[in-house]
Amino acid sequence: MAKRSKKQAPSEQYSNKLWQTLRCLKHEEHIRLLRYLRSPYFIMSKTMAPLCEVLIKLIERKEVGFDRPQVWQKIFPDEPYDDVNFRKYCSDLLRLTGEFMAQEMSESDGAKKSIGTLTYAVQHRVEPLLSTALRQARTAVEEKPYRSIDDFLSAYSVERQYYALMEFDVKVNTRANLEEISQQLDLFYWIEKLKLFSSMLSQQRTGNHQYDLKFMGQILEFLRDYPVETVPELAIYYYSFLTLYEEESVSHYYNLRRLLDAYATVMPQKEAIELFDSALHYCTGKINKGDRAFLQEYFDVFAEAIQKGIFLQNGELATWRFNNLVASALGLGKLEWAKDFVEEFKDHLPADSRQNTYSFNLARVYRFQKKYDQVLDLLQNVEYEDIGVNLISKMMLLITHYERNDHEVLNSFIESFRVFLNRHKNIPQPRRISYLNLLKYTRRLMRLAPGDKSAVAKLREEVSREKARIVNHEWLLEKLGEM
Repeated sequence: MAKRSKKQAPSEQYSNKLWQTLRCLKHEEHIRLLRYLRSPYFIMSKTMAPLCEVLIKLIERKEVGFDRPQVWQKIFPDEPYDDVNFRKYCSDLLRLTGEFMAQEMSESDGAKKSIGTLTYAVQHRVEPLLSTALRQARTAVEEKPYRSIDDFLSAYSVERQYYALMEFDVKVNTRANLEEISQQLDLFYWIEKLKLFSSMLSQQRTGNHQYDLKFMGQILEFLRDYPVETVPELAIYYYSFLTLYEEESVSHYYNLRRLLDAYATVMPQKEAIELFDSALHYCTGKINKGDRAFLQEYFDVFAEAIQKGIFLQNGELATWRFNNLVASALGLGKLEWAKDFVEEFKDHLPADSRQNTYSFNLARVYRFQKKYDQVLDLLQNVEYEDIGVNLISKMMLLITHYERNDHEVLNSFIESFRVFLNRHKNIPQPRRISYLNLLKYTRRLMRLAPGDKSAVAKLREEVSREKARIVNHEWLLEKLGEM
């Protein structure tokens, strides 16, 4: 066995940026990375692929780190461990992994590949390729059913290369494609500006940050007279921005929905998610202002996005989206729809929270179906990490104990719930007050004497007056109406 040098590092579970980066890649990406590292065109070093392969095997065995001398020995079995060289190899492999990622992005975008070919052919005057490369680059950009903002930038690049190819700078009597260049640049600029303006308005409303983005007034004034509908990609961001900027005009929202119906399935998923969220936020704002009709709109938009697979990322549906859609369905009385959705989509939930999220939402359905025994079975032994979900769960248990006439249990539960609300300082004060008020009025509801119509009327009047500060005041009013 070879002797180790004095540079040898101690045996330990080590982690560095290279290890952390490789852990972020999926199995299929590991395979492609190894192919990349074995390509003599891209990589000259014969050390990179073996080093990467050893680390990937450890990662796929779920190791939390690696032993540097052991990894070294697998690559250089007859050489003593050299920490300086090992760190250099890791640094080189990290750089090459970054270059692999850039290559992956290039391979995934046909338009950019075609533009790269065109750019090379123009700059190196590869005459046999020029016409073919130009045609392929234009086709890659223009024949898409929906163009992302990057496609407009790509179209601008194609027209710029065509300008260079034709040498319009030195041709006096030939009409250049200056208008085409300008149009593609304008469209890219307008869409990007509208996205930034939307982000500015959203952040200014939800936080204390202020921004000074130039030319908003001038761009909007110009676009009001521009035929935006001739460029659906521009129109969709124009109406999305106007739902924030002129929120009282519902026509912007319906124009946005119309375009989403037409293009949602052909646009990049990230864009579709952003635009559907824009529509949902508009509906939420209307609901919060008391426009009940927009609860149906909210549900319809959400259900459409689910049906089209917009919110399914790598087959997974975010827990908070799952919760929100179930809540909107139950709010509209769509109990069977909600139950079917919970059962059908539970396997799309993140694995680490799947069972709890499934139980929580099934319990919500059972609560509306008045199947209180099932609610109790699902919730009584579960604590949820998310404070909002935890509060709703406890509220359902409160209602369940009341509906089951478990008054002794309910008294104890109300007290423990009160302690929970006061102990958890991360609960926003308005929310804390609304839940404390629910507890207060539930106690008073329990103490009403049967047949005391005057007391019932008095309590109903008080709950109605304070309803904005009582969570689930509808349930209290429903119980009072039954007395």
